[in-house]
Amino acid sequence: MWLKLHDNNGPIFINMDNVTHFQRVEGQRRTTLVTFSPNGGTSVMLHVHESPDDIMEMLWEE
Repeated sequence: MWLKLHDNNGPIFINMDNVTHFQRVEGQRRTTLVTFSPNGGTSVMLHVHESPDDIMEMLWEE
C-alpha cells in the first residue's frame, strides 16, 4: 500500500509494505520510517512530517 507523506522537500510516496518499523522523533511530531528492499538487501531511513498517529489513521482508511 502506497501512502503520500511529506518530507523537507515536499510530498513523497512510501510503499508501506516495505516499511519494517516507524516511530515518533522524540520531542517532535515527525516520524522516522525504516524501509527494507528485499532485492538489494538495503534499508533506508526516512524522516517525514506526519506523526505515527496520522500514519496509522491513513493506513486504516485504505
